[in-house]
Amino acid sequence: MNNYRKIGWYLSAVAMFVLTLSSVSCTDDHFDISSAAEGKQTIWQNIQSRPDLSQYADILQSVYYSQSESKTTSETYAQLFDGDQTFTVWAPVNDSFDYAYYKRLLATGVRDSIYKVETQLIRNNMTRYSHIISGSDSIKLDLFNNKAAWLNNGKLTIKGLLISEPNVGASNGIIHITDGAMAYQPNLYEFLASRPDLDSINAFIKSYQTLEFNKYASTQGPTINGEVTWVDSVTYISNDYTSNFMNAYLSKEDSNYVMIVPTNTAWETVLAKTKNNFKYKATYKQDINTQTETGADTVITGVETKFTQAEIDSIVNLYSKNAICENLVFNANWQFERIPITSLDDIKAVDARQDSLLSTAGLKLKKTGTWNLTNRTNCVEIDDFANLFDNAEPIELSNGYAYIVNSFNFPYTVYTPNRYLAAALCYESCDNMCAIGTKSISYVSPTYSFGDETFTSDSTYRYDYVMMSNKNSTSHPGAFFMLPHVQSCKYDIFVVIGYNTNYKLPNKFRAYISYDTEAKRINNEALKNPNEDALDAKGNSITGSNYFVNKGIRLNNDGSLAFTDTICVAKDFEFPVSYYGLSNAYPVLQLKSNFSSTEKALYSREIWVSSIILKPKE
Repeated sequence: MNNYRKIGWYLSAVAMFVLTLSSVSCTDDHFDISSAAEGKQTIWQNIQSRPDLSQYADILQSVYYSQSESKTTSETYAQLFDGDQTFTVWAPVNDSFDYAYYKRLLATGVRDSIYKVETQLIRNNMTRYSHIISGSDSIKLDLFNNKAAWLNNGKLTIKGLLISEPNVGASNGIIHITDGAMAYQPNLYEFLASRPDLDSINAFIKSYQTLEFNKYASTQGPTINGEVTWVDSVTYISNDYTSNFMNAYLSKEDSNYVMIVPTNTAWETVLAKTKNNFKYKATYKQDINTQTETGADTVITGVETKFTQAEIDSIVNLYSKNAICENLVFNANWQFERIPITSLDDIKAVDARQDSLLSTAGLKLKKTGTWNLTNRTNCVEIDDFANLFDNAEPIELSNGYAYIVNSFNFPYTVYTPNRYLAAALCYESCDNMCAIGTKSISYVSPTYSFGDETFTSDSTYRYDYVMMSNKNSTSHPGAFFMLPHVQSCKYDIFVVIGYNTNYKLPNKFRAYISYDTEAKRINNEALKNPNEDALDAKGNSITGSNYFVNKGIRLNNDGSLAFTDTICVAKDFEFPVSYYGLSNAYPVLQLKSNFSSTEKALYSREIWVSSIILKPKE
């Protein structure tokens, strides 16, 4: 979402996580194992004593238990299973799993490869606490790597895998002998690290990863010198970026996500574009228009915004890559009427029905021509949803589906969005010829005459205006409007002016813009009318002049009544530096009523401003 949140030193708030663990049909470390499953030997002693588990035992002796992906302990899994903590182990018999593959991974000595053995084999076939198979129901278990597995007690299967010998008792848990290892299926968060051609997106997202201690799942030890110690410290991965910007918890196993994943080639191609939109300068010195106590126009200098080069590099890295990443994820359960989007056929069906797609960050993708005044914010038009997914077949993962794309086919306005600025929200100040007020008008089934014809609208229209009123009969009011969060790119700039039903006359005005270059601040640069067919009230051309004129109430091409006029005040206007994410720096657009005394019968001095629109140009 385009809410201009910040991460790291630039992050205003970090999401707080509260993790509550529950387990079905399991116990804590003080569970008394039933007499049917009692054992005097530990889990490890049981495994070591069985020739049919020698391959699995070899792996357990070769891998050290990790507290995190980057932090190992001095204790092997064989030693862990020989200790006091309680576990259930689903032990695969010899030749029922790819023993040679895991031995090759261990032989590399590379940490990433060894960690794969740990997460994909060992942790994928064990759970905390004791789980005795009894009865005929099915229960969902949380594996030690946080994956989920369904245990069918009646059929003696787990995740479809046959349990050949259940409930082998041990002094510190239970062993179930299985005819194979449970298949490992990565979630979206893990999948990003599984392919070299996804290194770019993986490196960006994982750079905001932190490790959080989970005391609720950890095993508490004795209190020493008033400090609680932990026999086993359980941690979980937290990521400020995915939670705060994408609003997607990609490691959450019980989710149903669909993610567009750009390859390194697609990533680098679009990054070259987005980086140009985030050119920051070291110092922004914002001029603020205001008035003195006596009402004289004046300008004061606001708070300076300063950046070191390291800070500039940090925010450019965040915003240029966030522009690519933020809207890549869709929650399949959040879509219109919960219509599925988990296959390419689903995506094509959404396209054919002209439905919309909603990203987890809040961007709505809609078919061309389906906008209206109530949904134009955070909304982008797109005509081919399947092309957005690069017509790729999805890869099924444990918490959703990944579409690998070699081309980034999002519209330019996804990573450089249109800016719709309500006049009341971006109003800064007025000059001493102006009195400012606000006005809301609802037109309910209005009737207006055009020549000899009368037209009645069957709709209700509501508009909110900032009213620029003249202080006396000869003054021309002027007002200043902030243009926050624009990027360093080209825009067409529009002003939406409402028809003044008090005077029933159009307006004639000038427009000025103030903005920063790398070297200085440009103040009050006059904008020239770029409209090729711009006419004044007398029908004279004002194209290329410093004047703009809004029209009165009129008919749209479809025969509906128009109560506002959207006037282009600048085409291809390029801002040299970016203001995205900045609260104390922004360009300013000034609107000023202006016409001669001989034209006073043709125009109203009072101007009703509804909004300002900036449309980016690629």
